Amino acid sequence: MTEPKLHRTAIVDTAIALADTEGLDALSMRRIAERMGVGAMSLYRHVAHKDELLALMTDEVARRNPYPSPEGQQWTWRDRVRIAGEIDWALYREHPWVLLTFATPRYSFGPQSLACLAWLVEGFMELGVCAREATTMSFTVWNYISGATLPEISAALMARKGMNPAGDNGLRALLNGTAQLPTPSALTELEGSGVGDLTQEELLYAGLDALCDGFAVRAARHTTLTST
Repeated sequence: MTEPKLHRTAIVDTAIALADTEGLDALSMRRIAERMGVGAMSLYRHVAHKDELLALMTDEVARRNPYPSPEGQQWTWRDRVRIAGEIDWALYREHPWVLLTFATPRYSFGPQSLACLAWLVEGFMELGVCAREATTMSFTVWNYISGATLPEISAALMARKGMNPAGDNGLRALLNGTAQLPTPSALTELEGSGVGDLTQEELLYAGLDALCDGFAVRAARHTTLTST
């Protein structure tokens, strides 16, 4: 890449592609420069340091995966939670490293992430709660999504390192009816019941539904208390 084409956007795009294929461990100014065909020191005229680069990468990934405009839609706040789950599930699978940078305050909450937060808060405020309570609900949703996605992302990262995360474990064997370990009494009913409704993505949406049920009860209780 010739010097006139060297700019911040190109650096961020290259860094994202490198992190996607090789992970954050492989991310360095030297590796990015090698991919771009420039000297490593020339990058610093556009990006001050690696921390700034990670923040820019994180916000760019958020920009590429926005929550859709509600204009003209008839979405409820529950619909927004489901949509957030669908978008974030796909985002984390495409960019596994973002699971770490979104969770790190110094790299998260650039303009795009703030816009996503506002989108969720706007939905939760339909429950009649204040902006702070709606923000707490939004973070609860995001925390759950990232936690529910972690097993999927961990398997992908382990596979990238040459390990084989597939195969049976104690729970899967129990559900398949091939348990080799003693079955705790509370799990006896699960033996041989199958794993169809316990995939990570299905568990994600089941958990979000349960969270929404709790939010609705919490908001109703708050409304009752403030009206008495």
